[in-house]
Amino acid sequence: MKIALVHYHLQPGGVTRVIENTIEAWENFETGPDQYVVLSGRPYSGNKLQNVRVVEGLDYAEVSEAPLPIVLKQKMEEAARSVLGQLPDVWHIHNHSLGKNAGLSGAVAELSKSGARLLLQPHDFAEDGRPQNYCNLADARNLLYPTGGQIHYAALNQRDQVFLKATIGDGGSPVHLLANAIAQQKNKGSSPEQKESAELPRNLILYPVRAVRRKNLGELALLSATHPEFHFANSLGPTNPSFSTIYQDWIDYAQKHRLNLTYGLGQYTDTSFSAMVNHSRSIINVSVAEGFGLGFLEPWTFGKCLCGRNIPEITSDFSELGVNLNNLYDELWIDHSLVDQEALLNSISIALKCAYHDYQRELPRGAVNQANKAINNEYGVKFGSLNEDLQKKVIAKVHFSSYEAKSIRKQAKLEITDSLTIEQNQTAVKEKFSLSAYGSKVQEIYRAILESPPQKVQFADGEKMLDQFLSPERLNLLRT
Repeated sequence: MKIALVHYHLQPGGVTRVIENTIEAWENFETGPDQYVVLSGRPYSGNKLQNVRVVEGLDYAEVSEAPLPIVLKQKMEEAARSVLGQLPDVWHIHNHSLGKNAGLSGAVAELSKSGARLLLQPHDFAEDGRPQNYCNLADARNLLYPTGGQIHYAALNQRDQVFLKATIGDGGSPVHLLANAIAQQKNKGSSPEQKESAELPRNLILYPVRAVRRKNLGELALLSATHPEFHFANSLGPTNPSFSTIYQDWIDYAQKHRLNLTYGLGQYTDTSFSAMVNHSRSIINVSVAEGFGLGFLEPWTFGKCLCGRNIPEITSDFSELGVNLNNLYDELWIDHSLVDQEALLNSISIALKCAYHDYQRELPRGAVNQANKAINNEYGVKFGSLNEDLQKKVIAKVHFSSYEAKSIRKQAKLEITDSLTIEQNQTAVKEKFSLSAYGSKVQEIYRAILESPPQKVQFADGEKMLDQFLSPERLNLLRT
């Protein structure tokens, strides 16, 4: 079996790490193909991948600079032949539909028309809050989802799997669930025993993320205001300049209200990340949106408890594989009286109009009412769906209300999980998300592709994918 793996680039980061894990699994556990080649639009600076070929035109490209699909297809084929001696038996292509280069989307369509056997693995979607990417796809939007028995898809989570199946319909392309492998920590026991550091706050609950908007920094402030016995902190500040003002506002807000809260703890200490984790009482998540959901699995490998917010559409398959997340909450509901209802409705209206305009869609009749009911209903108001201004006003009120603080504490359930649950989750992650399991799963999918009878290629209606992501009921004001 000969395989070509394809991505826009091999810079350090998520998809590159996935490709490195794939190769490492093949090499360490003898689950790989006879030969492979990795095609990238940029040179690889790491040392884990062999047989890398740079293909001109494969890198990120604006619409005006995107290569002709047929030309890029030919260059990819030439690069693959230079290593494999022939065309690959399976093309394993990452994020072809993301809108970072319409030429790659078109080249995948050309490959599908030529009868190539494909595994298409989207990690993120242009339809999911990336309207500029979606517009960058231009005419390629009609060719994003080729279908046929010889074309398979791999989804990171059950939500993506469901959305892909709904988009593809009866096109004949299977959609496999392929969760990422999780790096195992060496010599980490299952006990959540702390290793105190004098440089770090006591009773630390650590949110090990870089600050971006969807990480919901306001919820960390709400929990700090209602749990004064703990010190909350996220680990890193933002790199995106557009988020700097919002981030600094949260720093100022925490200081003004004297919260036991540090944003960007890593910049105030020379302590290593692993030392911060070991020092912490628990790891926390409050993010409102994730792709794979690494943050729900990695804490257990350190022998640490995870508390905070769940994202069931991302984690439901984790639970099925033995990772117990029952201590997490799905939402923090706050009383209607704490929110300026007129301001909320106005924010929802503006956000929906902008989102549908950006995706060149008409706003459906009743969309504002649908979104409002999803955020603001008989249970209360979803705190994690509010924008920063509304969140700050809520926190200020909750901070001085013992009744509201008690309600938040009851919902949040920030108790440290017992050691048995930690040990069981650690074992489940080790067994179900290991490199060995990942490598075997990838090989199983390749074999299924090779054994699938070829069919005439058709292209699914990509608008169906946008319909699922661009839904009033899914509106979150932190993602606008």
